Amino acid sequence: MTEDYKEPAKNNVILFPKTHDYYQIELTRMLESERYGEAIALLQFLLTCDGEDERIREEWDALLQWLVSAFPEAVRAARDLNMAEGIASWPESTPEEESEETEQDILRRQFQQKLNADGQYTERLFATLVEGEMDDRKLLILEQLAAAEDPGVNEALAKLLKEENLNSLLQFGILQVMKRRGMHGEIRFPRGQESLVVQIEDTPLDNSGFPEAAKAPAVRVNEAASVREPSLAYFAQEIWQQYLKHIYGSPSYEQLCGHGQEDSNAWAAALHFIVARMLRVDEEVEVKQLYGITNELRVQYELALRSLNRSLRVQS
Repeated sequence: MTEDYKEPAKNNVILFPKTHDYYQIELTRMLESERYGEAIALLQFLLTCDGEDERIREEWDALLQWLVSAFPEAVRAARDLNMAEGIASWPESTPEEESEETEQDILRRQFQQKLNADGQYTERLFATLVEGEMDDRKLLILEQLAAAEDPGVNEALAKLLKEENLNSLLQFGILQVMKRRGMHGEIRFPRGQESLVVQIEDTPLDNSGFPEAAKAPAVRVNEAASVREPSLAYFAQEIWQQYLKHIYGSPSYEQLCGHGQEDSNAWAAALHFIVARMLRVDEEVEVKQLYGITNELRVQYELALRSLNRSLRVQS
């Protein structure tokens, strides 16, 4: 635990299950877009609230400590945000001159400092990637590895992906890092009982990088629900992005990229229904009518439901 870290004091805010899901998605978005100051501030706030089980609180607390240690520059940004009343205050940092460093420059410098202090630092990061369940700390490790100037990182990333049967979201994150580091060419890696092959340079770095056919179901749900049920449209987009990462490189992904409008409607209906059920809204009949699920599309709809449900179980 670092000297800068303080256990946040409790307030009177209670988090309900849906609220937790919302904040968890927001936290993931912050980490993926490298908004570490905002992530620190949000974690501080969440740890002052009641209503969460102890396991989730322990995960949040561990992630907060790791962020404070790995990204000390973000601590000041978190304090300045003052995200909500009750966020614990941080000790004043030493004034520094304004810098034109980018986030990547800062990460690169921090990585080199840690490597200078610990010659085994890179090996420790890779060891953490293969230990335990998938969590947000592993996403942050990938960000460090993306910025690292260590010449051995590229080979180590490829070796890890080829030899370890990793979580599908972690596999996708590694592919993104490999592309960001300028790697290219074909790579084969295991997923369950399958052996997948992808071109590193084809890996999408964000949602816009996926083919239009792959994005179509979420777009369709947004068109149908953004006005009437904006929260459903938002969660559908998040779940779909995670699903695309989960199946990337698989035969299911290739089939999805080749779908036409009717197939996309079936997948959109399945996505809409699953999110509605998560939000405690049971409207399967209305969903089928909304997306035109006829008898001809029923099989595709049921297959989409099973695939999405299986993905959610794996990710949880």
